[in-house]
Amino acid sequence: MSESVSSKLTALLSCPECGGSLEEKEHFLICEACDRKYEIEEGIPLLYPGDMDKSHMEEEENLGDIMKDPAGSMGESFSKEQWKISKEEFWNRVKKQCDGTTTGNFINIGCGIDIGFLELSREGRTLVGFDLMPDLLKFLREKHGLNNVVAGTAHSLPFHKDSFDCLCSIDLIHHEWENIHNLLHSFQKILKPGGRLFLEDINAWGLFQFYKSILLPKPLHGKLRSLYHGMKKSSEPPAEYEFPTSVFRTGRILRNLGFRSISVTPLNSYPNIGPARYRIYKTLSKSKCIQKYHNFHYMITARKGVL
Repeated sequence: MSESVSSKLTALLSCPECGGSLEEKEHFLICEACDRKYEIEEGIPLLYPGDMDKSHMEEEENLGDIMKDPAGSMGESFSKEQWKISKEEFWNRVKKQCDGTTTGNFINIGCGIDIGFLELSREGRTLVGFDLMPDLLKFLREKHGLNNVVAGTAHSLPFHKDSFDCLCSIDLIHHEWENIHNLLHSFQKILKPGGRLFLEDINAWGLFQFYKSILLPKPLHGKLRSLYHGMKKSSEPPAEYEFPTSVFRTGRILRNLGFRSISVTPLNSYPNIGPARYRIYKTLSKSKCIQKYHNFHYMITARKGVL
């Protein structure tokens, strides 16, 4: 597999420091404006800004190891199956809405090792995987043939303005809940006018979540969560910086950023619970209110406004 970056991908890339165009020279990408040099590791551009906060790297490495490890208890296995179903729900809806889009640039931000994105592949489409962790991108590149992958941080997306026709992101923004506005603004910048946004995240109003994420003060919630997972010796404790997001706030930010045709769809799966609580959820979700507002995941679709 080539160690170089395709010319099609290079044309989309920009310097995360100054926004200048990049040119490949001697296995590096060099900014034409500020001369900063970026490594290419096994065909993957490493486009990290100089002031990147590296405190999340270790947590994300642990999360990556968990993604690759299918082992778990019976309860964990049930939850993992629900995570799998939630991704299938998401990608099936994305495919359905993109059926009429035969060409264009598609990006999955925070892609991890999710291969559902590859189902969007069509002749004339360019798929780009973006993640903080190069090891996860290597997995997609080497095992599943996603050649266009880029490592960087969502705080400084290294792409030119108006580069993408479609942007997908699953379970990313709750990692950045304190900085959601800036993150969504960066999504808006790299989408073309009229481009589609497909966003999924963990619902702060979830049936088994809202009494903690909505009713408790955030600092108290964080301390109690750490205590709980410490006592339980959880194999997959959430990172300290994670916090579920409100679909109402997310929708409001998108409207303020100029997105249009905003639509919210609840997903039916409910990860992070066992079979017993799932049966409770399925029974209660016969109520339209529970089904609409208290699911585990919400999915937002929107279009960038045309000036």
